[in-house]
Amino acid sequence: MKHLFIIDPFSLLQAGHDSSLAMMKEAILLGHKVFQAELKDIFWSDNLVKANTREVKILASGGLISNGEYKQIDLGLDADLAVWMRKDPPVDEKYIQVCQLFRLSKAKVINNPDSLLACDEKLFALEFPDLMPKTIITQSITEIKSLIQSHNQLIAKPIGGKAGEGILLLRHDDKNLSSILELITQSGQRKIILQEYLPSSREGDKRIFLLAGNPIGAILRVPKSDDHRANMAAGGSVQKTNVTEEEQAICNILKPRLLELGLIIVGLDVIGNKLTEINITSPTGLEEIAKLDGTNPAREIMNWSVHFARGWHFNI
Repeated sequence: MKHLFIIDPFSLLQAGHDSSLAMMKEAILLGHKVFQAELKDIFWSDNLVKANTREVKILASGGLISNGEYKQIDLGLDADLAVWMRKDPPVDEKYIQVCQLFRLSKAKVINNPDSLLACDEKLFALEFPDLMPKTIITQSITEIKSLIQSHNQLIAKPIGGKAGEGILLLRHDDKNLSSILELITQSGQRKIILQEYLPSSREGDKRIFLLAGNPIGAILRVPKSDDHRANMAAGGSVQKTNVTEEEQAICNILKPRLLELGLIIVGLDVIGNKLTEINITSPTGLEEIAKLDGTNPAREIMNWSVHFARGWHFNI
């Protein structure tokens, strides 16, 4: 079997943390061929979607390398090829254009490009309001001030952000509040997400990794004492955890919708049994789960991909 990973520049991926690297390595160890490409390498020619790719190989040291000659692949013509759309946000014009090209191919793309176009990571969870903390989306500075006054404090998130970037804890007594709101809403021209502050966030933000709607592991990300963000990229520490009965119930509710949309690799963010985000572009955490639990979720994913390539059907 062959795999093509659409990723950020290979040199920027962090060994020991990036889930795409973990998946690539396990695929190679299973005897599969692995290639990588960037958004710029995807193109349309001769009525086909094609990619200029480089093969990924394992070094003697155990690391991965991708520096060989480019090989052109016609997507959709190889029944044994799985394409993994793993480019980090933002979902910008270049990302959207590649998803639209993937729609025109017969390639087996994970996750479904139609759903990557339709479902924003920060907004998708709004389909399940009963599972979420109270959430408001607005660009009105006046309305935001009123909300903060009534709640004392709120979490603000930029739509389209990643890795904890731009997430703020807004307090009604902050003398910089007006300036902060002007900045994050671009003077009332950009919508932001406001969510109720969950005190249990100090205990950690749980990332639950799903494969075809089923949890295959979880980690607890705990914020530093001087930061409210638990994201690993923001300096949060990682602790061993498990999926509780309440969290399994959340997964069970989400599973039919995820499978309907072809969202196979998903990272749920849960705080105190409240669903805060559904990450579908390039969720990470596989390496940390493997180290803490002594399991190999990346291999589980790659073993599953063989069934996917052979015509696996969503079991809703």
